[in-house]
Amino acid sequence: MRTNNVLLLTAAINGLLAVSGIQPATASTAKEKDEKIELLERRLLLLEQRLEAAERNNAEHSKAPVANDKLQALDQKVKILERKHEVDKEIAIENAKTAPVFEAGPKGVSFSSADGSNSVRLRSSIQADGRFFVDNESKAKDRFDLRQARIWLEGRFWKYFDYKLMPDFGSNQTLLADAYVDVHYFPYASLNIGKQKTPISLERLQGDSDGNFMERAYPTYLASNRDIGVKLHGSFARPGDKVQYAGPIDFKNFFTYEVGVFNGGGDNGADNTDKENDDNKEVAARLWSHPFQNSGIAVLDGLGVGVAGSWEVPNNNKTTVKNLKTPLGQNTLVDYTKVGTGTTEVVADGEHYRIYPQAYWFYGPYGLLGEYVLSSQQLTGDGGNTHIQQDNTAWQIQASYVVTGENNTFQSVKPRSPFDPFNGQWGALQLAARWSELSIDEDTFKPINGVQLLNPANSIREASSWAIGANWFLNQNTRLMADYENTHFTGGAKNGGDRPAENVFSTRLQLVF
Repeated sequence: MRTNNVLLLTAAINGLLAVSGIQPATASTAKEKDEKIELLERRLLLLEQRLEAAERNNAEHSKAPVANDKLQALDQKVKILERKHEVDKEIAIENAKTAPVFEAGPKGVSFSSADGSNSVRLRSSIQADGRFFVDNESKAKDRFDLRQARIWLEGRFWKYFDYKLMPDFGSNQTLLADAYVDVHYFPYASLNIGKQKTPISLERLQGDSDGNFMERAYPTYLASNRDIGVKLHGSFARPGDKVQYAGPIDFKNFFTYEVGVFNGGGDNGADNTDKENDDNKEVAARLWSHPFQNSGIAVLDGLGVGVAGSWEVPNNNKTTVKNLKTPLGQNTLVDYTKVGTGTTEVVADGEHYRIYPQAYWFYGPYGLLGEYVLSSQQLTGDGGNTHIQQDNTAWQIQASYVVTGENNTFQSVKPRSPFDPFNGQWGALQLAARWSELSIDEDTFKPINGVQLLNPANSIREASSWAIGANWFLNQNTRLMADYENTHFTGGAKNGGDRPAENVFSTRLQLVF
């Protein structure tokens, strides 16, 4: 194509020269010749430009098919890569639906299925105490205690089967605190089987690491501790709301009930033994409600009220009669092993029942808790010849206030920010006060037909305790506690005198996750 163009251009030039050459020289002047030559040069330049344009156009047309093929191939590769990315994304989404979930945080270390139907959580708690007795006329010893050292597994299988296994290595002994399975197909009728807290004392049902004070008050010591048995429990929501499963001990829903049958262990008993010593079972029940929950009355939304009770008939059982202790000092104040005159032992033999009204109220940083208990048990001495119906009572009222403004709750305070002094963060501070009293039936010490069940020189008739405390929450898991308690006694000394007052200052470092 280029050769043809060159030939045409050459022919055109020759033609122009020929035309100019046949004209006679006399017909034009020198000026006219110059003009004709200039005209021929412009025409040659124009023909060269047109030729170059034609060659470029031919080259572009000859390359176009190649460029189009490359573009099509590139477009196909892009589409293949986009589809591969979509397939990979679909596979990742499907894998995420079945992949196990691992978590490590303030609530422990856990593995769970993607849908939450199966889970295993590892948790732990440590409570290290120091107890120091002031003006110690009772000769009690200052001491450091490892009050609690627990590690436990809890979780869920097949969506409706919850479990908990919790041994405790604290207090210089090893015991199995909790070991149960909770089946909850229906929130209004769930079944708990194994070793668990009996549904009686409000403060006992509070988490072991959630209390405002290092030790529980007197009413808790007139209720049973953890025991082996079976419990039916259920929860109901306020009309118009949806009920939520909150575990075997529920303080979240509008109304809850618990009723169970247990081996029975007497007041403050059945925690450190898993052996049944009597062909007797204890029936315990509890009703609880938040009557103003979601009512729109904010000041009453955190009000909870309830009543609990129990009944059993132990048969000549010595193991169900447990000694009673002071709360903070943990020193024995009613000793059933130190019997009076005319008998060698005291046993539980006959009806034992409890009545236990209870309530709490929380609003913003404020909190109140109160409970009362009547524990009536038949005791026998002198080989079964002497009987009394011992009616013991106890009550407590406690108040608390979160100075730093966080919400005060039954499940412990959660600080807004963890302790970090370099950034001006100090955690949360809570102050608390408590008054608690215990009364032992006077018939316990009266001679009946020459038989006196308990020695009045070793057991008190009444105890009154007031306590103040401060809780510094460094973070959601760590707490520093400081409590001071003063206890006055009636009885409990030689010659009918009163035991010296107990004054104890205690501290605790608590870590729970």
